[in-house]
Amino acid sequence: MAAATYRGFTLKTAGNSTDVWQVQIKNHTLSGSMPAVKKSIDWFCDTANIIDPKEFGSLGNKKETEGSPVQEDFHGYTLKNDNGNPNEWYCFFNGKLIKGGKLAMQKHIEAYLIAKQKAEQQQKK
Repeated sequence: MAAATYRGFTLKTAGNSTDVWQVQIKNHTLSGSMPAVKKSIDWFCDTANIIDPKEFGSLGNKKETEGSPVQEDFHGYTLKNDNGNPNEWYCFFNGKLIKGGKLAMQKHIEAYLIAKQKAEQQQKK
């Protein structure tokens, strides 16, 4: 069993395979390819949200589009992908550039909007 450390988290191989890696974040064990597991750790460190490595897909092995630029509006935020790779989306979100898979970014934006709405409701009470 191989082991590595990334941003303070210990990554271990699952079984005898060196293709599947696991990391323990809070009470969750996440597993997937090394780049996808590292992306999950990055998201947790940056946003305190746990996203399964499967959400990040194959990190560029499949084409979502034919290499043409794509732009999409999501709850008032513009998600962009310049080259068609599935995990190379980006968005300016609250003054910061966020990058990654489209689904993961949408989940992050939705979580923010829900938290913001709850905070506004608390202020009204």
